[in-house]
Amino acid sequence: MKKNSIWTNIKDSYCNQLDKDMEVDVLIIGGGITGLSTLFELHNSNLKTILVERNLCGHGVTIRSTAKITYLQEQIYMNIRKSSIVHASEYLKSQIEGVQRLKDIITENRIACNLKKVASYIFTNEEKNLPKLESEYDFLTRNQVKAHKTKLDEVNNILALKVDDTYTFHPLKYINHLKNMMKDSIYENSKVEAIDKKDGYYYSKVNGHIIKSKYVVLATHYPYFLIPFLFPFKTHVETSYVGAKEVKSVKDISAINIDKPCISFRYLQDGKKNYLIYLFQSFSSCNIKSIKDNFDELNKEYQFDYIWSNKDIITNDYIPYIGRIYKDDDTFLIATGYNTWGFSNGCFAGKVLSDIILKRNNPYITLFSPHRAINFNKVIRFPIDVGCSLKAIIKSTKGNVNNKEVIYKKIDGKNVAIYKDKEGIEHIVLNKCPHMKCGLVFNEVEETWDCLCHGSRFTIDGECIEGPSNFDIRFK
Repeated sequence: MKKNSIWTNIKDSYCNQLDKDMEVDVLIIGGGITGLSTLFELHNSNLKTILVERNLCGHGVTIRSTAKITYLQEQIYMNIRKSSIVHASEYLKSQIEGVQRLKDIITENRIACNLKKVASYIFTNEEKNLPKLESEYDFLTRNQVKAHKTKLDEVNNILALKVDDTYTFHPLKYINHLKNMMKDSIYENSKVEAIDKKDGYYYSKVNGHIIKSKYVVLATHYPYFLIPFLFPFKTHVETSYVGAKEVKSVKDISAINIDKPCISFRYLQDGKKNYLIYLFQSFSSCNIKSIKDNFDELNKEYQFDYIWSNKDIITNDYIPYIGRIYKDDDTFLIATGYNTWGFSNGCFAGKVLSDIILKRNNPYITLFSPHRAINFNKVIRFPIDVGCSLKAIIKSTKGNVNNKEVIYKKIDGKNVAIYKDKEGIEHIVLNKCPHMKCGLVFNEVEETWDCLCHGSRFTIDGECIEGPSNFDIRFK
């Protein structure tokens, strides 16, 4: 069994590392689906645009997903409708357009990324959730979506809703193709160390060099800052566990339930091999008790060939934050908080952000604005998200989550965590996440140090591989 994502099982392409000062119009920070989509939308404009990525493009959250391209998104519309039916309808329309935009980019550019048209299902096994699906069916049909009531043979379900115009694909093949198309504008292994603003320009320090730009697009999974809009208190982080298993044949379907625990699956045909990709459970990170036990629970149903975990940002009103960080400033933009549905949202975010920069009208700017008005969901979720953040901080100060193999001590006056591997080699790291000083948990399955608070992740020896942290936790 391999303890990594199945999407990494291909040969990577590489871009240059930034090694000089530059002056550009637009600097995009982050090489996932959002950053590359934004670069793609701006690539043929008159604006000089570059993208910097601290590691390799696509090797963050992108490679940890199940890679569905669908607008049938579990309970998202049900949750948004609690505050506004209008916003739910607008969000649905944006997701349909996001699916179509991603599909068009793939087909028009002949990107070989295992794109496959599939039927998407949401389903329930519980009688109490039948009214939810009935209400969802009414909502979809009122919005001109051709949904069907049915049952799903693969699970013992009571009722399922089905739509036919959705897709699956191989996300890293897609990312690598975009990289090759635009590689002169992409710099990998290029870490942003600081951003300052002076006289209407941004000065970003990257690998010790300065990039001067008119615009900055922050396309990282989780923003590195606390201010200006108190992001950690308007969201929480969820962790899910994913496996891939070789099977005899594939089916042209993807599905997710609306029950607890969460079950989501799809199939992949890659060359001569067929796989089932299966997600089980989704926890608020502050409620995780044992990472190993959660992986063991995943493995009960199937003996997987690959296992990995993923972290998603859940906003308190279930709508992503895409747009201006400062209310009346078009020059500093953000896109994050996709509520587990990164590909339709990430591709669509590229269109919204590029339209803001190019001064084009876009009907969704207000819907996704980070400064949108307070609504019912925000009022209800805000204390819950604040509580979860505080719980994660408190839990992180008490040491590891059910892992007795980690030793905490002080060396040279510094708090460190020590893990001894099977060969007896000690791996010593600083035991605080540089982002907001939360304590770290050792993920003994994937052999990473994880931050429960906001999702930063580090290698066994302390190299930062996923933000919001901008820094490593190497001890020496």
